[in-house]
Amino acid sequence: MRWGVLGASAAISRRVMPAIAAGGPTTLAAVAGRPQSAARTTEVAAAYGARAHHDYGALLADPAIEAVYIALPNSEHVGWTLRALDAGKHVLVEKPMALSEADAVRVQEAADAARRTVMEAFMYRFHPQQRRAADLLASGEIGDLRVVRASFAFLMGAAPGDIRLAPGLGGGATWDVGCYAVDAAMLHFGRAPRAVRAVLSRRPGADVDTSGTVLLDFGEGRSAVLDHSMDYGPRSWMELQGTHGSITIRNAWAGADEDGTLTVLGYAGTREESVPAADHYRLQVLALTDAARAGTPAPIPLSDSLRTVRVLEAVFASAADDGAAVPVAEEGTG
Repeated sequence: MRWGVLGASAAISRRVMPAIAAGGPTTLAAVAGRPQSAARTTEVAAAYGARAHHDYGALLADPAIEAVYIALPNSEHVGWTLRALDAGKHVLVEKPMALSEADAVRVQEAADAARRTVMEAFMYRFHPQQRRAADLLASGEIGDLRVVRASFAFLMGAAPGDIRLAPGLGGGATWDVGCYAVDAAMLHFGRAPRAVRAVLSRRPGADVDTSGTVLLDFGEGRSAVLDHSMDYGPRSWMELQGTHGSITIRNAWAGADEDGTLTVLGYAGTREESVPAADHYRLQVLALTDAARAGTPAPIPLSDSLRTVRVLEAVFASAADDGAAVPVAEEGTG
């Protein structure tokens, strides 16, 4: 499958482009950047033997491109996903796919109408350590899941022009890293919470949230306790607490070159399992490619993306109401 990438940032060129250009069933055929970044786009494209487009629309008009990776600011994800679908492309779009449930529904409807595959790029789901944790949970070794605890945080300086600090571009710690913990909690519980409580804060001078603590109530004594931040760290940790034990993922959002370590604690004792590193960026690209070729649902369905953004909207609503409980509508009820 011939891929194009919208966005030529350093992070994307270092992590995602190699995953597409690795050969086999995928080829990185084109890279698009802004007109004012023409030199950078040309340099990045040349490094992968790809064509350079100095306008995102020009890449979408390229008939050779079958699928696109959208790596633009959060506020641009929906618009360019819709344009890509209109151009007949499959889409792998950076998280968050959308900043509102209404926009996520627009994407889902457009994907259905275009008969193209769209998937949100929660690459952590494809790391073998996450899959091993899910298998252990499903085995019943720690009993019934009762609590998910997760933390994803890093210390980010006040970098001028950083899009993660720009409110108009969908910036803020919740959209940047908090979404991972929220998505992971629902992934392991297999459903949305009944209600959300959240407290968000801003560092002095910031116009977006830079730290947050979130409580998700799944009912029947089940909950998730999450924190995320751009004010402290590093922290990348998750614990699945069951009735008979727990599974701890030491580096829950590991990089493509980092091994995983799981600690399983139960009444019979404690053991550690090592999971070899794997390029989860490559694995998600292959997953989207396989689904698009076969016409089968993406491994991360759009129903999951709708669920995640619905809950994240509730996070912001709760924080705006001094941490009051905000109910979450059942899936399909809006």
